[in-house]
Amino acid sequence: MNHFLLLFLSLILVNSLSAAQLLPGFAEEKIAEGLDPTTMAIAPDGRIFIVQKNGSILIVENGQLLADPFLQIPVDNYNERGLGGIALDPGFEINNYFYIFYTVQGENHNRISRFTANGNFALPESELVLFELPQLGGTIHNGGSMQFGADGKLYVAVGDGANGENAQNLNTTLGKILRINPDGSIPTDNPFYNLLSDNNRAIWAYGFRNPFTTAMQPGTNRLFANDVGNALFEEVNDILPGSNYGWNTIEGYLGGQTPPADYQDPLHSYNHSFGCAVTGAAFYNPAILQFPPQYIGKYFFGDYCGGFIKVLDPDSGDILETFATGIQRPVNILTAPDGSLYYLERRGLGGGSQTDNTSTSNGVLWRIFFTGSGAPFISSNPSSVLVPVGEQVTFEVSASGAPTLAYQWQRDGVDIPGADMATYTFTADLPDDGTAFRCRVSNGEGAITSQPAILSVTANTRPDPVILMPDEGLTYRAGDTLFFSGSANDAEDGLLGASQLAWRIDFHHNDHSHPALAPLSGTDNGQYIIPRAGETDENVWYRIYLSATDSEGLTRTIFREVYPEKTSITVNSVPEGLQIRVDGQSVTTPYTFNSVIGIIRSIKAPGSQIDGNTLYGFRQWEDGNPQSLLSFEAPEDTLVLTAYYEEVPLGSGIGLTGAYYDEEEHNFDGIPAFWRIDSTVNFNWGGSSAAPNLIGDNFFSIRWTGGVEAQYSETYTFYVLADDGIRLWVDDQLIIDQWVPQSATEASGEIMLEAGQRYPIKLEYFEDGGDAICQLRWSSARTPKAVTPKTQLYPDIPTATEETSSGLDIRLFPQPVQQELSIVLKGEQFATFQARVFDMQGRVMWKGLLAHQQTGSLHVLDVSGFGAGLYVLELTDGKQRWVRKVVVY
Repeated sequence: MNHFLLLFLSLILVNSLSAAQLLPGFAEEKIAEGLDPTTMAIAPDGRIFIVQKNGSILIVENGQLLADPFLQIPVDNYNERGLGGIALDPGFEINNYFYIFYTVQGENHNRISRFTANGNFALPESELVLFELPQLGGTIHNGGSMQFGADGKLYVAVGDGANGENAQNLNTTLGKILRINPDGSIPTDNPFYNLLSDNNRAIWAYGFRNPFTTAMQPGTNRLFANDVGNALFEEVNDILPGSNYGWNTIEGYLGGQTPPADYQDPLHSYNHSFGCAVTGAAFYNPAILQFPPQYIGKYFFGDYCGGFIKVLDPDSGDILETFATGIQRPVNILTAPDGSLYYLERRGLGGGSQTDNTSTSNGVLWRIFFTGSGAPFISSNPSSVLVPVGEQVTFEVSASGAPTLAYQWQRDGVDIPGADMATYTFTADLPDDGTAFRCRVSNGEGAITSQPAILSVTANTRPDPVILMPDEGLTYRAGDTLFFSGSANDAEDGLLGASQLAWRIDFHHNDHSHPALAPLSGTDNGQYIIPRAGETDENVWYRIYLSATDSEGLTRTIFREVYPEKTSITVNSVPEGLQIRVDGQSVTTPYTFNSVIGIIRSIKAPGSQIDGNTLYGFRQWEDGNPQSLLSFEAPEDTLVLTAYYEEVPLGSGIGLTGAYYDEEEHNFDGIPAFWRIDSTVNFNWGGSSAAPNLIGDNFFSIRWTGGVEAQYSETYTFYVLADDGIRLWVDDQLIIDQWVPQSATEASGEIMLEAGQRYPIKLEYFEDGGDAICQLRWSSARTPKAVTPKTQLYPDIPTATEETSSGLDIRLFPQPVQQELSIVLKGEQFATFQARVFDMQGRVMWKGLLAHQQTGSLHVLDVSGFGAGLYVLELTDGKQRWVRKVVVY
């Protein structure tokens, strides 16, 4: 059957605009309507630039929406794509520069461009392309919010492009916060500037899903980003340079997961019992204070489904109050210089449906201001309407003020008995034609009367549209072509022409929707190709709308829904219980899920993973395919995929032997100040010493030696991030040579290694001045890039018992030692030596005298109370010094 949806809320509620419920002392007024909004910006002179998804920017000046667009550019407007961001240059009043973020038509990627304004119009030919973003994996999660900081840099929020893997991948700018110069170049003080290349050096922070809205606190570089969550949580994030905000491994607060490197918890997070998509956002730091003092510096944000605006303490992350409720799809908030608060309400086609997120024409811009007195204020006046005889008509007024508000509707200036609500509904008759209706709103603080609305009543009737195609009950598969056709009859006009019909198609997902086919008018048929890439959830469907308008302007809208055909996919692993990524989300095997047939799915078996104390390496899929990533169209038949893993022995290493030198020459000729075993080489000492009280803050060197054991037989890439110089040998091959003073820079080198074989490794490092950093990482085809773990590093333990120097032979055995260490002295250096044993913190563990006779000397030292570790035995005769390493286990 056809589902009838009468435009104007079925029985005639035309363009119903309900004001938000605000706290006492606040009121709001409608500034502009008929919008397709995504975001907005405000100029120092108070002009508001409203960004529309369809590629246009409108201006509100002196409270009035200007008729002509400020800018109109072609964009790819499908689904969540389109014109999504705007920022005005800090010098806008002088240079007239502004910046936009949009999806390039026909090119499947987003772009950041700069334009030049000329009064209330932009110069289309002034476009300067600053930054091209990567190809997108889908039509959702674009981000696009942009802010300038006090440092003059442009901060850009970019979504993961419908691929959650992008968020943790530093080799793409998707799923990131970017920081660029106004000319599109990349600041050299970005946290990854010396680690990455090309556009990736613009990354300021990472680990985001869809940071749709951001706000910069005026006069600072404090940036907050609202990251729209998946199925669990929404996040407000305080953005710090180089930080990782967790997606796609963590959503919401950290809850027992192992956090990734540089992880930063959200400042505030809430679950989906309160909303579905965090929006906003604005700090309240206006030039002129209008709100009470407690709001100064506070952060306002909203929720697209929750319909609220809340106030957050930016220091504690606590919610201070719910500022407004009852908003229909808030998408953006800003603070005006005069202290007012503006918000954009996206609403939806169909008279403000709360379940539609479409290419709307019913978006509204509202202004909230502080009244203080609590006197009533009308924020939305009733609208004039045209209705047929016998239909119900509803007039509505939206007002704010101190409670309790009293309403009295009037007909041609005369009170209507019993009409004492914010809405007035009755059945229209011909005598009502031309009647003026208005409402008087009052409370204890005063009264105000709305503007009149004119009721037009006609004997005409609404047209009756009929959807001929698709048939009721038709189902679809991704990739199908959806054909639609229809007609309409009118009691007065007869068969309506195609020019009087209009179509649109929405793609529904759970409790919200996205535009699929933009409004199409002037035709009685059409077609739509259902994409194979996009939303992978099974709870989806398409809704096809047909609207018919007769010669008198009466309209009726109907719709038909088309649901998908589904299949079942199961992912197994051998052994069971391992992690597999399904469309970027980590799941534990065995895992079964439903899928729309034909939609592109992505299944990835991680190259290696640790379960308990066991390392597993991916070998192949059940069909013998060794590629860990599978991308395929969901088949008609049930599909079972099994990933086979093999147990990979973990090493038993404890780290590398580090010899620390307090020297300026960096030639390692002298005697080390001390030795120790470092479990990993992952140091960032900043401007401090690597070992306070033992070596200085500057001009020191370190040589790490030992062995490294590969986990797989494949080519490994070793990376060293260093400030200053480094050299790395693996298997006696010099694979990294950066022996120069430098700021933090990552160098890399490759070498083929065999699993289970131990190779000699030597890493030399020097620090001249300033910050001191040295970090050793590795990666391979099956090993994600990470700090080289201690289990695969083995210290350089002396096992030979002979060492000769300057006429004195010192022999130590056994090595390593557990209880008694035998010290044999031989050679022509006859003396009584002062002897000391130091630990790696420089503490003296033992001291005494060791005499050497011509025939040789044996001394036994009890080390059983030392504890396991690396120690140094020092002998001196007052002229020379001998040093040997002692390993106790």
